Amino acid sequence: MPQRIVIIGGGAAGTAAAWALTQRDVDVDVEILECAPALGGVATTERIRDVSLDASASSSRVINDGVQGGATSYANTLALMRACDVAQPHWVNVKVSFGKGANNWKNTCESDLIASLAKDVKKFKRTLRWISRFEVIYAFISVERALRMHGHSKEFRDRVVYATTALFFGTGNQTKNVSSVLLARVFNDDRLRLYEYDDERFMSSAPRMFAFPEFGTMYGNIGDAIVKRGGAVTVSARVTAVERGRRGARVTFIDASGAKRVRECDKVIFACNTEQSEAMLNAGSGTSFMERLIFRNIKYYDDVSVTHRDEAYMRRHYDVAEDGSDMYFIKTYDDDASKVEMSFDLTAYQPFAKGASGERVYQSIFLNAADDAARWTKDDIDPGAVALTKWWRQFGHTVRHFTRAVPFWRFVQNKRRTLYAGSYTLVNTHEIAVLSGFAAAHRCGAPYPFPDDDLAAHQFDTYLAINHGVKRQR
Repeated sequence: MPQRIVIIGGGAAGTAAAWALTQRDVDVDVEILECAPALGGVATTERIRDVSLDASASSSRVINDGVQGGATSYANTLALMRACDVAQPHWVNVKVSFGKGANNWKNTCESDLIASLAKDVKKFKRTLRWISRFEVIYAFISVERALRMHGHSKEFRDRVVYATTALFFGTGNQTKNVSSVLLARVFNDDRLRLYEYDDERFMSSAPRMFAFPEFGTMYGNIGDAIVKRGGAVTVSARVTAVERGRRGARVTFIDASGAKRVRECDKVIFACNTEQSEAMLNAGSGTSFMERLIFRNIKYYDDVSVTHRDEAYMRRHYDVAEDGSDMYFIKTYDDDASKVEMSFDLTAYQPFAKGASGERVYQSIFLNAADDAARWTKDDIDPGAVALTKWWRQFGHTVRHFTRAVPFWRFVQNKRRTLYAGSYTLVNTHEIAVLSGFAAAHRCGAPYPFPDDDLAAHQFDTYLAINHGVKRQR
């Protein structure tokens, strides 16, 4: 009799798990329960009106929201896209404008700020070497403390290291609290780094990254592949409780019609955030001691993104190139330069976001409402230029996360008929979410789908060892 598996959440992790479980020769019945009307999770395609045209015009444009792009190291993501006949991504060389005025520097040209921090830039290479050599110790030391220990100036920490890491690795306003080992791995590991470190200019070139195709189409293709291979996808399904027992698990949800439904299964894969997982379990049979330990060491923050066309706002708060070549922008706060807000020119790298008018569309992101809302420049954006506003619940990359949550996932994975998948299990990237889904499927008996891709397989094996404490079954 086939193994019955219910996956709660249809984002990157949940769809990757379902796709892997529906491979040939895997004897399972698998179903995704997704609370939204479509697959994709936080990665969505949104349609916005082209407001520069006549008000009566029906012209509109689409943008990708929630996930901004991927790196060359996203081997599993790219392999999954190819396997599901998703259109190839649009590749760009990312140009970033950090800070404003005297504090501005760019990764595409020399700047006075980087020149003034030459000693710090050169010393940074030695700092990374020390962290790599003594990883066991530095795992418990934050980025801020490590940089201070090695004599780096506050200006270098705030305006260069924190700003760069917050942008490229999604650590937001918790960057200075991130484990220093993660920072060193990202700079030193040939398989993970986004750009070449330069001991004179800090960055020697514009990193090569890609913009995803329209998420609506991309996740539609992945969902179609899952169904074609025998899996089931149920959207607009709000899970209310999960009960786990010796003989199986019971998942209760409300469907699109408002009716209460129940799924009996052998295993549950939680591909939603841990706050949601904990609530579902507490409404059912409860959580284990180890699950509670992990859950309380993952802290979440409320962020908001505003998609807009306010060119005046952008030039007021950022150094914007006249030719529109800059894609990403970072602003540091005057009273605490370790904290940032950031903006993206969506039309500079999402080819489908240009629209009929050619008017530029930006997205500005404001982080950690509880602590930093008073600093936000969100209210400076012209309300008439706002096309879309979204609130997000994001976990923080703190030392506590990496020392009190990440190392303990292996003790709850595949226990009590439960597996966990999502970027919260390690680092907040789309690639980690996909890897986590493949790993959960692998623990349910599915073979790893891309063993001939050396980079993808290496990343999978590394994740599986860290998060599940096991080796891949070959």
